[in-house]
Amino acid sequence: MSEAKVGKLFVGNTTFSVYVEMTRQLEEEGWVRITEESRVGLCDLVLGDRKSIPYAILRVEPMAPDSFFNGKRWVNYFLRSNHLTMKTFMAETLKAMDRTCGAWMPETYIIGGNQKLKKDDRETLLQVAEAAPDAIWIVKPGSGAKGKGIYLSKGAEKLQELITNHKETSRTVYAVQRYLERPLLLSHRRKFDLRTWVFLTSPYSIYAFTQVSCRTASVPFDLGDIDNLYAHLTNHCLQESHPDYSKYEEGNELWLPELEQYLIQEKGEAEGVLHEKVLPRIADLIVRTMLSMRPEMQVYPDEGYDCFQLFGYDMMIEEDYTMQLIEINGSPGIADRWLQTVVQEMRVLLQCAKETDSAVAPVVEGPSSVAERCKQWNIQEANMVLLWKEGDDIPEGLSDDVRMES
Repeated sequence: MSEAKVGKLFVGNTTFSVYVEMTRQLEEEGWVRITEESRVGLCDLVLGDRKSIPYAILRVEPMAPDSFFNGKRWVNYFLRSNHLTMKTFMAETLKAMDRTCGAWMPETYIIGGNQKLKKDDRETLLQVAEAAPDAIWIVKPGSGAKGKGIYLSKGAEKLQELITNHKETSRTVYAVQRYLERPLLLSHRRKFDLRTWVFLTSPYSIYAFTQVSCRTASVPFDLGDIDNLYAHLTNHCLQESHPDYSKYEEGNELWLPELEQYLIQEKGEAEGVLHEKVLPRIADLIVRTMLSMRPEMQVYPDEGYDCFQLFGYDMMIEEDYTMQLIEINGSPGIADRWLQTVVQEMRVLLQCAKETDSAVAPVVEGPSSVAERCKQWNIQEANMVLLWKEGDDIPEGLSDDVRMES
């Protein structure tokens, strides 16, 4: 990268804090911001949401060889990544692409949508629910966010109501999942989940930010009170309205070093418990899901651009340390303490950081496995760690379609 070059930046319709911060950093370093869509073909870096990026223009306007990235253009969104970030699409995709998904994704049924175009899973769901009257189910709107519209149901009665009230031609879709009834709990028997920030670039390379947020509930976990969402959903936007918000942790949030200390001191686990029981399972789950979408999200050389995107993975640890995928967010919020760091790390990997003291984790040379790469994940640092790149081993259980892309 030449110091004499000045990058050009196009920002579409996005209010996502990560790209607002990236724009701020780049403009401070002299990048020129272009606002007219008709001139987007001049830009080295294109930021926007998936509906505001003019891919058709970018495909026919390649960058000059002497441009900022020497003929390369970066776009901050992978086409069809919504098949991972919309709950119903995600479940369908993972079931089709990875035969092991039943071990790390809760039992999921898709309800709704236009029944004249495609039948849903209602018959199977009701059969299962009626056969297990004590089972608890969690119902989630297919495109919802921040916990809106989510509720828990025991038995089949409420599920039958959901199905009965759904109009045959309605486009509204729900993901109904068997609720995880045995989560690993924190002090005062409170539930928590993990938010991991995952950075994907093309050619296909998968990174994770080493600091993971443990988002905590304000009240004890109680299967006898499934209507109290404060006990069952850990979303900040819900928890911050509870009187006990921040009573146990500032902002109802822990980080991995604090979680490890709790597990050692209160659960009797050995030193290094996260590297032994947690991080390898997080890494494996991330790589499996990202590779499941590789046939659809792969960017080919003749596209006229390369893509990158930041994802937020929400997972839960069960009491036996089994890892379960809850959902994947395509525009995840980031804690203020790490926002600048995450953006700087992304820029280092995109090679548009002018100066940096970043310490991107060391990379294992040559083809490797997820388990080997995960050994570079240092919970005492804040950087991006490479989990998978082209040529690495593909985990067992993934579809042959994924393997054919390798």
